[in-house]
Amino acid sequence: MKKTLAILKRCLGFNRPEPKTPLGRHLRRAERVLTVLALLYAGLLIFPQVLFAYSVTAEGITVYSRTPLPAEASQRLKRAAALVQKSELAVPGRRERVFVCNSPWLFQFFKPRARGFAYSVPVTDNVFIAEADFTTDVARWSAPEYNTRSLSAVMAHEITHGLIRHRLGVIRGILLPDWLDEGYADYVARESSFPEPEGLRRMAAGERHPSPAYRYFEYRQMVRYLLEVKHLSFAQAVTKAGDAAALEQEVRQWLRTRQSP
Repeated sequence: MKKTLAILKRCLGFNRPEPKTPLGRHLRRAERVLTVLALLYAGLLIFPQVLFAYSVTAEGITVYSRTPLPAEASQRLKRAAALVQKSELAVPGRRERVFVCNSPWLFQFFKPRARGFAYSVPVTDNVFIAEADFTTDVARWSAPEYNTRSLSAVMAHEITHGLIRHRLGVIRGILLPDWLDEGYADYVARESSFPEPEGLRRMAAGERHPSPAYRYFEYRQMVRYLLEVKHLSFAQAVTKAGDAAALEQEVRQWLRTRQSP
């Protein structure tokens, strides 16, 4: 045990000779403080439960909150689990952890570049949700438009990111193109925050929209085309999807054909 602690201290720089100058000693203290803070931050990313006082579990998903959870929470977890279980990536018996921040600063603490409805942390697969209302099944974020969608779908979306990394490995999962990673997660969630009729019309017509919500909508249609029209598995989509721009044009043509009289 003593040897292990000595190695740990050496790795963290706590048993090095003390600097001889006042400036060196101040810098060493600052370095140690930053090391301790980094370790505390890493610990909270791994075990964020210490910041959340309440929890509910249903269908293998545990949701944590800083305020009491309503009775409807179990229903939302069951719907999220049902969506995930329809995916070929679903893992029987896998446990998922979802943390509801309902605070901009807390969400930013766990996701420094705070943006979007939620975030799934690589390696731990902990899911952090920016703002959630379990009573109405609504998730929100700070975008000026298309900033709400069903909470159940958001949970299913983020859990799917963890399942993708579980199937491919963390590195391959992180390096997966956004259109396939986000598109498959939205495909499992069975919805996007961008309105469906307008999205289909725009995509078929080749029109663009500046909202990230529309980009995710396009990604979902591309994955939907590969899985439902081309009948590819997820693994085949990863290896055989080909050029994203060419695939997008193919999907646009498919949508035009479906919309034609």
